[in-house]
Amino acid sequence: MKRRRPGEKAEPQSPCGEPLSAPQRRRLRLMLACFLAGFVLVVIRLHFVHLLPNAKLSENLVAEKPLTAPRGDILDRNAKLKLATNREVPSLSVDPSKLSDPRRFAESVAPRLGLDVDVLFQRVSQRTASGKPFQFKWVKRWIREEAQVLALADLMIEWEDALAVKKELIRHYPQRTAASHLLGYVNRNGDASEGLELSFDKHLRSEDGIYKARTDGKRRMLESRVLEYSPAKAGEVVQLTIDVNMQQKLELELDKRLIACNASQGMGVLMDPDTGAIYALATRPAYDPNFYDDYPAEQRRNKAITDYFEPGSAFKIVTAAAAIEEGLITQSTLIDCENGSFNPYGHRISDFHKFGVIPFSKCFEESSNIAIIKVAKMLGPERLDQWMRSFGFGETTSHDFSTGAESPGILRTRKNWNGLSMGSLPMGQEIGVTILQLARAFAAVANGGILVEPYFIERAIASDNTFTYQHTAPEARRIMSESTAAIMRDLCHRVVLNGTAKDRANIKEYSVGGKTGTAQMLAKSGRGYSKDRYTTVFAGFAPVSDPKVVCAIVIKEPMIREHWGGFVCGPVFRDVVRDALIRLNVPADQKYDEEVGVVTASVSEEQGADGDTITERLSEADILELELAMEGQLESLDGLELLRSDGDVVEGGALLPDLMGLSKRQAYEALSDLGIPWDPQGVGWVISQNPAAGTPVSIVQLCALEFSRKKLEPDDDDPS
Repeated sequence: MKRRRPGEKAEPQSPCGEPLSAPQRRRLRLMLACFLAGFVLVVIRLHFVHLLPNAKLSENLVAEKPLTAPRGDILDRNAKLKLATNREVPSLSVDPSKLSDPRRFAESVAPRLGLDVDVLFQRVSQRTASGKPFQFKWVKRWIREEAQVLALADLMIEWEDALAVKKELIRHYPQRTAASHLLGYVNRNGDASEGLELSFDKHLRSEDGIYKARTDGKRRMLESRVLEYSPAKAGEVVQLTIDVNMQQKLELELDKRLIACNASQGMGVLMDPDTGAIYALATRPAYDPNFYDDYPAEQRRNKAITDYFEPGSAFKIVTAAAAIEEGLITQSTLIDCENGSFNPYGHRISDFHKFGVIPFSKCFEESSNIAIIKVAKMLGPERLDQWMRSFGFGETTSHDFSTGAESPGILRTRKNWNGLSMGSLPMGQEIGVTILQLARAFAAVANGGILVEPYFIERAIASDNTFTYQHTAPEARRIMSESTAAIMRDLCHRVVLNGTAKDRANIKEYSVGGKTGTAQMLAKSGRGYSKDRYTTVFAGFAPVSDPKVVCAIVIKEPMIREHWGGFVCGPVFRDVVRDALIRLNVPADQKYDEEVGVVTASVSEEQGADGDTITERLSEADILELELAMEGQLESLDGLELLRSDGDVVEGGALLPDLMGLSKRQAYEALSDLGIPWDPQGVGWVISQNPAAGTPVSIVQLCALEFSRKKLEPDDDDPS
């Protein structure tokens, strides 16, 4: 081998140690040049990828994920019960391409999910245009029935290769039919439809956010390379004035009465006469918004705000209040009722009771059509029209309903009245009213002459607990003096004591005022009135001395012989209002004297057949119901002045007795006789009372009693 001299470059050699030939050296240089060129291209490409990426490549390296938040909840007046919320439910899908026997699949799955076998078979047997099976089909979405949810586990085992379950968020109504017509619903696509869900959608709906970032080679989003982020915004919580317990009681009593009277429809409203807050608003028949598509659109319509009706004699409060306010009549004004038959405007008017000359108070009590038409004649058409509009008829009542949803009813302008109008309007014909208009009119009588605005939305609350909406009452609108309203309350009370609602609307613990109404419905042909179809009405308030609740009940087409407003609607009013007053912690009040309208006897007394006063004790069942309703619910009485009966008088006034060791019934009776509300805790016998025995009754606002199943022994209160 040739030895290399110092400083001389080594010649390239082959693996065998032989020097490379000239061709070999040329090839080696070419390979080195290609390698260097490739390396330069890679460096340049990396430079452009990282510093100047093109749009297509950027899309491949970026992922976007939508962020969602729930729709706002709807709460009742106590903010404890949810009327509407959100619920995650399973939806089941199938890959038909993985089904070897679609018929067997359909026969296995359909019965367990409440589906039709043939319909499911056709769905999974469908083919694409190229004749191949689809790779995705829904089997059933939004599975809510417990039995079907449980069946999913077995189905997933049996058809694990073909089935898949996806969780989806839907709108859920935990109270089912309660206030459903008021709430409306959200459809399967998440769109608000009807009712509060629609009218208040801007507060309830949520706003989606976005999370956008670069990804790695496995398409995983890199938190360090976020490109865009906006958080999702949850819907606002909306609190209503609706009391779920009162709502359910109203709906239950309406349903029972529709069955008992074989009636087609029913409506009811329960309202605070001072503020207009609606405690309950119901339309029957009902529907469940969880399954809204199982019901026809007509059944989902809120007839309490869309439908109007002739109110019949319940409308007589307008003419009566107007004439009293104008100074045309008093309760004692004598009116000739023509022995029950009168033809003032070319159309004969008849009264059920055939009276001669009697005081107006008796005319109102017995709902004389002839008397009220004569009183309207005193007013004249201009003033009658003005007073009907002052009571709010012919206009919508509330801003809480979406625009166009609430009907203004029908009240024709004065120039469109006919020759019979002055004989029809005073007794509630030729006019169409909604149940809210009727309730608002009676609220004006109950609260001393103020026309309030009914409302059911109290506030909307954002996620940061700020109020984005708060109900504000409009400026007070007085339509009659307090003295006129007081007279009207007394007249309405006489209706319940001795008149058309006697024994039907009366409440044992509370004095009631109200007015019945029975109106013939228009004939289906559109001409004249039907002879066997009626709208029955009872509207009123309680207690008469200080009304806390106004209620109006309407039942249409009762198919019974006694198709009168007092008979049909009175019992619903009685049971619903009694329940509401107990829940509102209104103490049992004192009764009005039947003749002079002043307080004379406590609630526990009534006149016997011989005129003597007898004491009627509540039954054990009534006491238990009262205890259960009141226990643990007494709150602030808001300055409610109690009307007390006389107790055992000693020097300085009546004193609170010692209630220790008494049973619940005994303690209730003792406090009831003194007109003192109680706060009972526990069951059994009294072991503690506050205030203590001997406290002057005049300063006792509330008596708190603690009960125990272990009766207090004589030495139990000895600290030693």
